[in-house]
Amino acid sequence: MSLSPAVTSYLHQSKIPFSILEHPRSATSMQAAHSAHITPAQLAKAVVVRDRDRYMMCVLPASHILVMNWVDRDYQGHFKLASEKELQKLFPDCETGAVPPLGQAYGLRVVWDNALRHADEIYFEGGDHRHLIHIGHDEFMRLMKGADHATISCTPDTVEYYQHLH
Repeated sequence: MSLSPAVTSYLHQSKIPFSILEHPRSATSMQAAHSAHITPAQLAKAVVVRDRDRYMMCVLPASHILVMNWVDRDYQGHFKLASEKELQKLFPDCETGAVPPLGQAYGLRVVWDNALRHADEIYFEGGDHRHLIHIGHDEFMRLMKGADHATISCTPDTVEYYQHLH
C-alpha cells in the first residue's frame, strides 16, 4: 500500500503543499521518527478513541502519551481506544496502525494537542508504514482550523503523575 487516497485528495482540495518522506518500514510512530531521522516531537500521531458510538481523533506528538482522564474531562465522556477492527472500518484505505492524523478527511471530529503548536515542521503517517507526509507549521494550522485543541497528552516520564489528576 502507499499513501491514502483520502488523505492526498484532502490535502490537494485544501491546497496544502506537502512533500513525502520515504523511510524503512516501521511498526510504531517512535520507530517511524527514528528511521526518518526526525524528532518524535515533530511527528504528529493519531489516536482514535470512542465513547459508545461517538468516535474522535486525538492528534499528538509521537513523543507524548494520550491522557484519557483529560479527554474524558474535556469532552464529557468515558472514552476508550478504538480497536484495530474499528480502525480498519474507519480507515479502509490505510494499513493497520498507519492512521493519518487528518480525521477531517474521514468525517471524524478532531482534537489536536497544544504541544504541536510549537513545531516548525510537522510529519505524519500517510496511510502506510513507509511514508511520512511533511508540511510546515502554517499548513498544519490551516489543516487543523476548525478542529478543537487542548492539552490532552504529556511525555511518558510524567504520565504517571498526570493520569491521576482530574
